[in-house]
Amino acid sequence: MASLIGKSLGRYHILEQLGEGGMATVYKAFDTRLEREVAIKVVRRKAFPEEKIERILKRFDREAKALAKLNHANIIPIIDSGEEDGTPYLVMGYIPGGTLKEKLKGKPIPWQEVAQLLAPIAHALAYSHKQNIVHRDIKPSNILITENGQLMLTDFGIARVLQAEETLDLTGTGMGVGTPEYMAPEQGLGHKVDHRADIYALGIIFYEMVTGRKPFQADTPMAVVIKQINDPLPRPTQFVPDLPKDVEKTLLKALAKDPKNRYQRMGEFALALEKLADRQGKVVPIRRKPARDRHKKTKKITIPSKTLRWITLGLVGIALIFGASRLIDINQMAELFPTSTPTYTSTATLVKTAVPSATLQITSTPRITTTPTLTATPALGVGSTWVRPADGMTMMYIPAGEFEMGQADGNYGETPVHTVFLDAFWIDKNEVTNELYQKCVEAGFCEENQPELFNADEGGSFGVGMSWFHGNDYCKWVGGRLPTEAEWEKAARGSLVGKKYPWGDILECLQGEAYGSHEEAGCKVTEMGSLRLTEPNGYGLYEMAGGNWEWVFDWYNAVYYYNSPYENPLGPIDGKTKVLRGGGGSLADTFRVSYRGQNSPVTKSGNISFRCVVDLSPEE
Repeated sequence: MASLIGKSLGRYHILEQLGEGGMATVYKAFDTRLEREVAIKVVRRKAFPEEKIERILKRFDREAKALAKLNHANIIPIIDSGEEDGTPYLVMGYIPGGTLKEKLKGKPIPWQEVAQLLAPIAHALAYSHKQNIVHRDIKPSNILITENGQLMLTDFGIARVLQAEETLDLTGTGMGVGTPEYMAPEQGLGHKVDHRADIYALGIIFYEMVTGRKPFQADTPMAVVIKQINDPLPRPTQFVPDLPKDVEKTLLKALAKDPKNRYQRMGEFALALEKLADRQGKVVPIRRKPARDRHKKTKKITIPSKTLRWITLGLVGIALIFGASRLIDINQMAELFPTSTPTYTSTATLVKTAVPSATLQITSTPRITTTPTLTATPALGVGSTWVRPADGMTMMYIPAGEFEMGQADGNYGETPVHTVFLDAFWIDKNEVTNELYQKCVEAGFCEENQPELFNADEGGSFGVGMSWFHGNDYCKWVGGRLPTEAEWEKAARGSLVGKKYPWGDILECLQGEAYGSHEEAGCKVTEMGSLRLTEPNGYGLYEMAGGNWEWVFDWYNAVYYYNSPYENPLGPIDGKTKVLRGGGGSLADTFRVSYRGQNSPVTKSGNISFRCVVDLSPEE
């Protein structure tokens, strides 16, 4: 194929060649309509027999439409496809960081780091397998690296299209699509291939990164395939003697010759990788400075006296909180039953809000950029309060600092545990009620809302029934915003390090009455909607668990924690669902401060509410 550099494919102007393989060439191009850089994979027409080209082009178009529906944070999206003079091409997002193959230097990488890097890729493949899409050609050159070190999987399109029955003979080997060094034995034998071939290929990459070498190597591709089929796997400890036994066992299981002896689902392999990366409940950071270095970087030689006074008062306040926490009565407490529900299921009928259709087509949310001016109490610390002028809501002060976000033994999406630093902020002492929301309506700023309620208290304090958009508008009206997911979790923890609930580690009936399945935890069962947590947490906040779900700012992404920024994370740039926190369901598992619910931002329900955050002014 002649070079396309300087030419155009439709609206895409070709800038440079990025790579070339036996079946396609990849170019960097400029999208002249949307004014962005993209990657274009152009299939070599000469690789296909002329008598089959018409059928292949039709299949290519059909498969491209199916692949474009893949929507995962660690899969390069297919954003367009086309045909130019009978030559099909796919248009994908452009990732400037290069490929994993370019980064591998033949030297072993610490196994914790490898497990952390590959776990999101395993989850991406688990997602694609649920969509009945098997990759079939996983290798380091098909894994790209973003600027912040995140791995992204690509090349689903070519692998899937070329695997079609009418093109199996195009590889010239009779073995179907794949790369010999990463090809499962059943692929080399020409047997039927399923998702377990992807497990094997990812296992080869795991082996290569941990040991610094591929397990099977030979002078010719066919010789490599024969070794994949017949030769025993060289023990990883032969090359890395101090490799832990559980790491070696994970590799041996993923690389079993017989598919029946491997992990049977990619999700199982992903969880095994997560456990390796987080065995001690602490994830090994990637491309992130150690905590000591971060502290040294932010430490100043001269500390202003005003700042020093605040720090001192804050430390005293925290010490008082920890002292008070020892006085909690532990009588009549019951052990929480094991985690069992990894996803959020509302106990109420979900109702679509009457937000105009133009609003509901939002695909991304502007980043938080406003910093409302606030005249704060001179000496700020834990327990400081401020009454917000717009609606009279009492707000509690949350001091700046680090905290550990997530839970090591939590559900999918709550791991890995990672350190987050947040600037100081104010957060509502209670959830916003329907009565307060009506003030915003009367001020002409908020849209009239008729929430779905059940057993609403006087003033509508329970079952606010607001969509994310209603909450977002209200918080803007009072000069603030919805809290980020990290801010909400820090506030909910109430300065109790590593605890499961806002008040500690077990479900306390004394904190309020529970219902439904809480009976197993020893709590009194009452009518639906009666749960009220009558005691504040360590930061003076009420109802941070059990009463309602609460909207937060962030889009939901199950693997976001693997690449979350250390300082003031804002969540993914876009998504389909918004995060819900606070456990408004009927399962005690959802009451944990780390539990992450999710739902469409247009959803209204009788047990969904919100609270607002106001930032400190710059001079503070």
